[in-house]
Amino acid sequence: MDKKTKILKFGGTSIKTPERVEQVIRLILSEPPTGVVVSAIGGVTDLLIELTQMAASGKKYSNELKSFMNFHIQFLHGLNIQQNLKKGAEAIQNIEIELTKNLNTIVSAQRISPELNDAVLSVGERMSANIIATACLENGLDVEYLDARNVILTDNHFGSAFVHYQTSYDRIRAVWDKKSTTRIITGFIGSTENGETTTFGRSGSDYTASIFGAALNVNEIEIWTDVNGILSADPSVVPEAKTISHITYEEAMELAHAGAKVIFPPTMIPALYKSIPIRIKNTFEPDNPGTVITKERRADGHFAIGISSLYNITLIRFQGAGMVGRHGVIGRVFDALAQKKINIILVSQVFSEHSICFAIQPEEVALAQSLLNKEFEFELENHFIDSIKIEVNLSLIAVVGEGMRHTPGISGKLFSVLGDQNVNIIAIAQGSSERNISFIIKNEEVKPAIRALHSFIFSNQKMQNIFLLGIGLVGTELINLMRKNDSLKVCGISNSQNMIIDNNGLKLDDVKNNLSTGEKADLDTFISMASQTHKSVLVDVTSSSIIAEKTASIIEKGISVVTASKLANSMNQDYYDSIRENLKISGGQFKYETNVGAGLPIIETLQTLINTGDKIEKIEGIMSGTLSYLFSQFDGSVPFSELVKNAQESGFTEPDPRDDLNGMDVARKILILARETGTQLELEDVTVENLIPSEMSPDLSVNDFLTQFSRYDSKFMNLFELAKKESKVLRYIASWDGQKATVKLNSVGSDNPFYHQNGRENFIIFTTKRYKDSPMVIKGHGAGAEVTAAGVLGDILKCH
Repeated sequence: MDKKTKILKFGGTSIKTPERVEQVIRLILSEPPTGVVVSAIGGVTDLLIELTQMAASGKKYSNELKSFMNFHIQFLHGLNIQQNLKKGAEAIQNIEIELTKNLNTIVSAQRISPELNDAVLSVGERMSANIIATACLENGLDVEYLDARNVILTDNHFGSAFVHYQTSYDRIRAVWDKKSTTRIITGFIGSTENGETTTFGRSGSDYTASIFGAALNVNEIEIWTDVNGILSADPSVVPEAKTISHITYEEAMELAHAGAKVIFPPTMIPALYKSIPIRIKNTFEPDNPGTVITKERRADGHFAIGISSLYNITLIRFQGAGMVGRHGVIGRVFDALAQKKINIILVSQVFSEHSICFAIQPEEVALAQSLLNKEFEFELENHFIDSIKIEVNLSLIAVVGEGMRHTPGISGKLFSVLGDQNVNIIAIAQGSSERNISFIIKNEEVKPAIRALHSFIFSNQKMQNIFLLGIGLVGTELINLMRKNDSLKVCGISNSQNMIIDNNGLKLDDVKNNLSTGEKADLDTFISMASQTHKSVLVDVTSSSIIAEKTASIIEKGISVVTASKLANSMNQDYYDSIRENLKISGGQFKYETNVGAGLPIIETLQTLINTGDKIEKIEGIMSGTLSYLFSQFDGSVPFSELVKNAQESGFTEPDPRDDLNGMDVARKILILARETGTQLELEDVTVENLIPSEMSPDLSVNDFLTQFSRYDSKFMNLFELAKKESKVLRYIASWDGQKATVKLNSVGSDNPFYHQNGRENFIIFTTKRYKDSPMVIKGHGAGAEVTAAGVLGDILKCH
């Protein structure tokens, strides 16, 4: 044949409505193929199953049967068929006669035999093929209807028949040798030597297309469905799953056997032996290239190509010391189950031969258990085998890819990812081809496991995935900075009301508006999504104690944490220590440079001194941008309370300035610095001078507090005057001398470095063994959204 020859196959969703069939007809007309294989119209096979069950149980089904037939007649009318309507309707009516006869036989027998079940189920494909053929004729395309039962020969394994390829190929070629025209072919069905109808299993129409393609040596087999090819994972579990553009037959077969539903597993066999490409395409997006399946493909940089899963499988496990050294145990298991055609999904045996387990479908468990009890009766009675145990509510996950064959350490990396999710692996199997690693886990662990594996395999290994908590001044400024950084992808943003999550990356142009229409905030869900995302960094720029209390458990999940909040680091010593212990085992990182001094490199410098062997003898500092501003501006010309009020109105204090004046913010900072040295210290151990008079009620509103605070201006003026007489200034200083930590208002002279502090500067002095005669000084702006956001970004970039 000179032109490019193809076999097309259209699934049930592609022909579910007359409008969709019209799209299919247009595709056929655009380039008439060698043959077109069709499934039953979407939903029809389920209706046929319902009819057989009603017949077997003695229920009246005449109305349902009438409705079933009317549906197909009306379908013809919906295609606006006129010239060929009579021919099409007659074909449907002939099928109805046979269907009625088979249902009556089921009623008489009060059971559904495998033979009759296949005969009834074949009706769907025969109906749709007749309808498509009639529609093609109506549109001027020279086609013929072909019942695949006339050419595909199978054994009598009803429901999952084995195809006799060579005889089937010869019969197919003979049909085309007589007349080379496009055939509209029934998918899913064949027949035995005795003419009994057989089926290939659900989705078996793909297989039919491959059989015809191989028989006719076409250039390509196209499987048309409702998705853009084979995806890297189930999109209902991993929304960011991507279309696999190119995959090998073996990879596709492995994915399909492990649950990928886009293609029927045996489909690859005929195409593979003839090296015919199979292309998966979307009927509703015909210009999308979809997925092509061939013998070989070019490596794409990922060791795996996809993840698939089988839900609700059962594990049968038997073990016993008497099994060690007994020959042929696995063979006997296979033989016993093969007698009743029970399919084993996965087998796992420990090296010692002490234990063996295998997975099967739940509906086959009772029969399998009976067969194995009989086969191993001697071993069970004599306790060579302790017992046969059944484990239910399990699922199989398979990671598939040619790249795993020559990449050492892949299993360990995958299991480490699952370990970070606290997923317990019950059984493991890796095929000799090394392109598939499969494992059994609990049903409820499947979704987080798949998400975490997909993120690990397919994420940009250099990209940091950011989950941001807090969208206030610092959070907003941080987003502006991250927008300019190509190494960061913001996958989640949450405030106290709403959250937005997208592992493909959020658009950062209108975050606040998008967040206002996001889903309801749920911190546990937010953290869970971060834990299932490779190279995730959870960034906390809130003052939430709830987040602080979860920090240790977040790190335990393997998530790196960057926080501007001082709360986690200033909680009780045991909690502080638990964070550090979790860091040792989780692989996550914890960065908190902005806890002290905003963007100043205070904590990093202190850590470097300690890590290089220096001994910290004393830490002193002006650590509050608010209080440093207030006391550097307090020159007696303006009452202290008015300075506080003006600073609050300018945004230089917390919304409630008492949070600055009570000294606890500074106490937390000196506590954090002291703890960096290894000192065991609690917040209550820090001696704090509270600048709020004890007589003032803590229940006052902010405005009332500011009004009443003026009553104490004389106290601060007296302190100022006393200091001025001695040529000193007032400074609010935190210090740690190696044992005690104090926070208080001091008078300092010009010989003291803090005398020269100005504005909102933070001013830190480290006296160490190396820097004793001339202590190390760090000073600069230690407050403000811009410098804090820059410091947080610096911490994010240090995570790796």
